[in-house]
Amino acid sequence: RIKIKDIDELPTPNREGIDLSLYLDTWKRHHGKNAISVSTQRGCPYTCKWCSTAVYGQSYRRRSPENVVKELLYLKEKYNPNTIWFVDDVFTVSHKWLKAFSEEVVEQNAVIPFECITRAERMNDEVIDLLKNAGCFRVWIGAESGSQKIIDKMDRRVDVNKVRDMLVKTRESGIETGTFIMLGYPDETEEDINETIKHLKIANPTYFTITKSYPIRGTDLFNEIENDITNPNLNWNTSTDREIRFKTAYSERYYDFAVRRVVNEVNYNKARLEKSPKQLVYKGKSLYAAAMMQLHK
Repeated sequence: RIKIKDIDELPTPNREGIDLSLYLDTWKRHHGKNAISVSTQRGCPYTCKWCSTAVYGQSYRRRSPENVVKELLYLKEKYNPNTIWFVDDVFTVSHKWLKAFSEEVVEQNAVIPFECITRAERMNDEVIDLLKNAGCFRVWIGAESGSQKIIDKMDRRVDVNKVRDMLVKTRESGIETGTFIMLGYPDETEEDINETIKHLKIANPTYFTITKSYPIRGTDLFNEIENDITNPNLNWNTSTDREIRFKTAYSERYYDFAVRRVVNEVNYNKARLEKSPKQLVYKGKSLYAAAMMQLHK
């Protein structure tokens, strides 16, 4: 279909169609805070090979700051959530939009603590200040790998040093940081995994997620490894893209332990900085995972 240019024309989600309090209350009971998701844009102008743009396309279409703030005011009055989760791929892609949004949300007394996702090269000192002013308490800055070689293979078009610098600078400004890591990308070596560990130790994000690489149908990554898929006969009624397996440099078990090594080595570094006695436990788990990686190469 033809893409909608002015997405202000779209209605806000019909949240009253379900009893949202069931979700908000349950989440708050188990996590201390609850959240409501909000989308301000459609499309993403970037070209990461593993990311699917099948739904909204490689575009950038955004609701006006006034339109978004109107929705926030409604949510504040109707549900009074503890936080907002902006689901946009790159929340700070437009500095002009962000400045207008930051001013509008303050002027309308619509500030709700929020977290968002962005890219390192769309962050700077001014952006950090605008985010803080608008109520941002956590920023997820994509990394995927600490190896520039792998980032380039992904067509991420970013300098890993820039990613590290912005994670550090954002954290030091008082905003929590998060990042995403992917292991097992085609041609990734053990040296690249070690670079990722080094990257996370230097950046020291508040949070990070880690997953094994998987190809989504329709992406450049899927097209590149399609002939190397080792389980091509998956039943799509009972499985997902995450279960697709393809030939990698090392075995499946190797990457299971690689994930454990990265997690425990980074946790060890955090515990060491905090002078926590848990550092010895994390280091032991990291060394065990490293040994098992060699066993399952």
